[in-house]
Amino acid sequence: MPAVQKAVTCLDVDIFCRVIDNFGDAGVMWRLARALRTEGYAVRLIIDDPTTLCALADCDSHTPIEKIGSNESIEVCLWEKDWDTDSCPLLTASVVIEGFACRLPPDYQAKMAKTSPAWFNIDYFSAEDWIEDCHLVPSIDPSSGLIKTNYFPGVTEKSGGLIIEKDYEHNRHLFLMKQPKDTNALRVLFFAYPYGPIEKIAQALCEAKRPIELSVTQCEAGQLLAKAVSKQTNSRVTVNSLPFVSQKDFDHLLWSSDIVFIRGEDSAARAMIAGIPFLWHIYHQEDDVHMLKLRALEGRFENCFEDKALFKKWCELQEAMNEGEFNPELFSDLIDGLDQWKKASECFSKKIKAIGSLSEKLSEQIKKI
Repeated sequence: MPAVQKAVTCLDVDIFCRVIDNFGDAGVMWRLARALRTEGYAVRLIIDDPTTLCALADCDSHTPIEKIGSNESIEVCLWEKDWDTDSCPLLTASVVIEGFACRLPPDYQAKMAKTSPAWFNIDYFSAEDWIEDCHLVPSIDPSSGLIKTNYFPGVTEKSGGLIIEKDYEHNRHLFLMKQPKDTNALRVLFFAYPYGPIEKIAQALCEAKRPIELSVTQCEAGQLLAKAVSKQTNSRVTVNSLPFVSQKDFDHLLWSSDIVFIRGEDSAARAMIAGIPFLWHIYHQEDDVHMLKLRALEGRFENCFEDKALFKKWCELQEAMNEGEFNPELFSDLIDGLDQWKKASECFSKKIKAIGSLSEKLSEQIKKI
């Protein structure tokens, strides 16, 4: 098979992505691809499951691979299985990005020894202290001698930050101008994993003092919650089952909510950037490693809460939710303190934005190499 040629008019970037965790891996790398394209790079996303990407890119599932990224001026390429053992026809880019240490096709990596591209591994998000010591630390590939720089997204000055689009504030302002100003109902968005305490969350929602407009996303957990709420008597919860939305429209769901139950990495990051009160249903890992990550994020939040008692209730409810419990009284207390909770969330959002966008910071590193 002949080498695949690329017409390069600016610095080109190859992003490699293996889809392991539902939409999570593809979501982070697709957002990175879009952000780097905005920074002026020619971006090619090499992914082993383009079907997953179709939904995020607002394409029909039958869309040809080469057209998936056309609206964003991003080239999408199928990562063929045999590239992991045989030759890879792709020519190397000036910048190569591994998504979550996915391991490049061996033949492609061998070609890199001849072209010496800037090579980065984008790791998983964390608010833990240790990532500050690992962020931008180079490692040497023993087979080629090439240097790979480890890049850690995070929420502190010494981390890699989070992706924030250049037009984020403008789009948010335009969207909020069109939203209804006054509503007595509490607008709650639910996007979580199905192994959470669904029945107990339904009970808490139905026992809330205020009427609730509950929007459930198109996922198994959302369907389970809608069913659980329907079983409750004397409920003042109105359920709205949402269609799947593309990545660029997901922020609209957050901006139109008062409280969000959020899961995963990219979605949780968007909730933080939006400054919306949230409860993070973090992806469960062995040995409760996920609880360390959750508590680390809570620790970063603490100074943003003026009401320390409310902060402790937020932590207690969030941690309990991730351990299979959900206390209606704690949830009611958080609703009563929603103004303070919102203020703390907006404070944290400002801190994240002050760090700068991951894509801009990564671009600065690329230009140094």
